[in-house]
Amino acid sequence: MKKCFKCGVIAPLSEFYKHPQMADGHVNKCKECNKVDMRLSYAARPVEQRKAYERSRLDNPKRITARKRYLERVGPEVQRAYKQKWVSHNRHKRYAQNLLSKAVRAGKIQRQPCERCGSLRAQGHHEDYSKPLDVIWLCPKHHGERHRELRDMGVQL
Repeated sequence: MKKCFKCGVIAPLSEFYKHPQMADGHVNKCKECNKVDMRLSYAARPVEQRKAYERSRLDNPKRITARKRYLERVGPEVQRAYKQKWVSHNRHKRYAQNLLSKAVRAGKIQRQPCERCGSLRAQGHHEDYSKPLDVIWLCPKHHGERHRELRDMGVQL
């Protein structure tokens, strides 16, 4: 049992976050008080600082692996629901993707190798979704890098 210095509640150690530098190995305020403080601290930060923090969390390799494992575990129904949600929020992007796909199938546009490495497994990348047939061809690795570059420059696609 331990007493929270913030709210005064006496609770089991499981209600306190672990911290190796504390004498008993746990933080001196309970999880609930910690959560409240973190929310207030987060809200007090400038918007740009919050966005940068969230981006750094998204790119964390452990989180990427965890997201992949989660999607494998939940199955195709949940994956389909995620995709439908994305499509409903990004109709202009999906429209551009469909137009490009139809143009490639019809032979109006020829799929090209990756502009950065020459890989034949290239995807069409839209710099501007209002121009659906104006794309650069990038392999999946470089396509992801390009999106990160644009995001880091503050460009919203």
